[in-house]
Amino acid sequence: MSHRMFRLAAGAVALIGGLAGLFNPAAAQVASTTIAGWALLIMGLLQGRAAWQAQGMRERAGAAVFAAAAVFLGLSLTIGPIGDGTVLRWVLGGLLLVSGAAKIWMGRGLHPQPFVLAVAGAGGVSIVLGSLVLAGLGLALGVVMSLELVASGGALLLMALKGAPAKGGG
Repeated sequence: MSHRMFRLAAGAVALIGGLAGLFNPAAAQVASTTIAGWALLIMGLLQGRAAWQAQGMRERAGAAVFAAAAVFLGLSLTIGPIGDGTVLRWVLGGLLLVSGAAKIWMGRGLHPQPFVLAVAGAGGVSIVLGSLVLAGLGLALGVVMSLELVASGGALLLMALKGAPAKGGG
């Protein structure tokens, strides 16, 4: 499977999981968090595979950080937070900030291409969400994760569909 196909699959999983979480407001918080957690886990694993196949060090490092953050957060959401959720809030906020920074860093390498704004925008969404979570505004975890998935999935899909070069692969 080509690098572009992994991006396409990761983006589709993220977008579908994020939309499912957003369009299911009547469901319990646990359902939204579970949907977002599994979507993040699958997206992170697929993005990790894409990072493994990337040739450029900048692209590989950025994708690997993004994939690791998504997998860790997906596991945290599916397994459940420890204690009162304070640790999860700090981890979630920190990972969203790191994920946002990684997306913006990856977007810098795509500068002459038209979808650089989508990648930077997804990074900006992650940074804003991470800041709001760390500020302790009491946002619903499922909604935060769903918004993150929609932004990340949209950027990944756009990159795959617009034919983002894989720097040595597909």
